[in-house]
Amino acid sequence: MLLFLDVSGGELLVILLFILLFFGSKGIPGIARTMGRTMRQIRDASAEVQREIQRGADDVQRGFQEQRKVFEPPTSRSSTPIAAPVSSTAPAHEDEVEPPPGPPGTQPQRPEF
Repeated sequence: MLLFLDVSGGELLVILLFILLFFGSKGIPGIARTMGRTMRQIRDASAEVQREIQRGADDVQRGFQEQRKVFEPPTSRSSTPIAAPVSSTAPAHEDEVEPPPGPPGTQPQRPEF
């Protein structure tokens, strides 16, 4: 943390000397304990914030995946086709369509064009 504040060795020595003069030798252990607790609380709070952010990101990711499944085409979700395949026996041209069957005993006639 001291590197973050860009405190050199000489400056650190001046700070420690000031603390010693201001608080005395009996007060330094109490100050060190208080600073240690404070640092731990800050670290724990920071970790909790990171966990909350991660949980929120996981919830968003899970919701995105659920929505993605809803909007996927049905063919990519299941291996069985929903619609029957088109028959290959269909006539190639409209003029080759056979007329509907007539009354029994008569032969169907092909229309001439």
